[in-house]
Amino acid sequence: MKTVLVIALLLTALSASADKTTRKNLKVRCIEPTEATVAADTVTLSPGMVALSGYDKPLRSNKESLYVTNATRRHLLYVEIEITYFDESGRQLHKRTAKQNVDIPAGETRQLTFPSWDKQRNMYYTLSGKPRTSNGTPYTVKAVAGKACYREGR
Repeated sequence: MKTVLVIALLLTALSASADKTTRKNLKVRCIEPTEATVAADTVTLSPGMVALSGYDKPLRSNKESLYVTNATRRHLLYVEIEITYFDESGRQLHKRTAKQNVDIPAGETRQLTFPSWDKQRNMYYTLSGKPRTSNGTPYTVKAVAGKACYREGR
C-alpha cells in the first residue's frame, strides 16, 4: 500500500513540475511609425515654457493639484514636475518627481491632479487654508517643471 502511495506521489510530482518560462535570445522589434502614430519631441524646459501655479493639498486629502500653463506654440503631451516639500522652518520633508501625461494645447492651462505624497493625510499646504482641527502639520512646496514632451509640428 505504501509503495502505491509513493508511486502516485512521484507521478503527481512529475506532472506538476514547472515549465521553464525564461526565454532566451529574444530580440527587440522596432515598430515603424505609421500615420496614426503621433510624433513627439522631448525637451528639457527653458524658463517660461511651462508655468506652474495654484498648488493645493488640504488636510486629510489624498490628492494634490496644481495648474500647468503651456506657454509655447506646440501641443504639450507629457510633463515631469519636481516637487520639494518643506516644513515651516525650511527643512526639507520630501522630494519627488510627478510624471504626468497631459493634453494641453498651445497657450492654454489645465489642472493636474495626482496622488499625494502624504500617505497618512496629516499634512496640509499652508496656502490651502488652516483646517478646522489644529492637529495638522503645515508645509510649503517648490515645484519646477523639468522635462516635457510636445507634439511635433503645430
